Amino acid sequence: MLSNTPVSDCGSCSLGVASQGRCRLTPTTRESGATICAQGERPRTVYFVKEGFVALSAVSPRGSELLLSLRGPSSLLCTEAMQAEPSPFEVRALSRVKICGIGGDALSQWVGPDKSAARVVLDLLLTESRQQRDEVNWRQGDCLSRVARFALAHARFLADRPNAVRKQVVARLLGMRPETLSRCLTKLEKDGVVDASRGVRVLDQRRLAALAMEDNAA
Repeated sequence: MLSNTPVSDCGSCSLGVASQGRCRLTPTTRESGATICAQGERPRTVYFVKEGFVALSAVSPRGSELLLSLRGPSSLLCTEAMQAEPSPFEVRALSRVKICGIGGDALSQWVGPDKSAARVVLDLLLTESRQQRDEVNWRQGDCLSRVARFALAHARFLADRPNAVRKQVVARLLGMRPETLSRCLTKLEKDGVVDASRGVRVLDQRRLAALAMEDNAA
């Protein structure tokens, strides 16, 4: 549920309480419309929202808006900074926002040293969050582009273990019927992009990547 209750001071902030009065985050303010992080940018700072609202949006390479969601107080933004990964979203202030920032490396060190239980769990949670986001993206775009993205992302697994995942499961994950998945694989095979005779083996990675970028409505 989207929170709209401002975090008025460090005493009512979960990060402030955890810091025991020695919070390492630096407060700042962004005006409405300001870009906090661009899509594809590798953010260096993680932000905690104290007051106001921001929008998270993603645009396909062809300019179609794929996602739009809102975040309010107590949200943690740009966590990609902790793993030096590009942001999948543009993060933009919808109102005047009060945020507190800390470098990704500094936040990781504050959580705990390398190989500590806290850091290991944090890394696993960040990886799981990214995987869940990617799984949602499997259903975006037309059927052929969904199959292409999935084959491209899991090429080695699909080639090495052709019977590990049933076609019905993959079709459900991609939001299509099994027969639609079969037709897409047949087309990709006829076009010389994949070999689907046993599992799925990528033959032309460049063409498959181009198909994966398509975003026509299914």
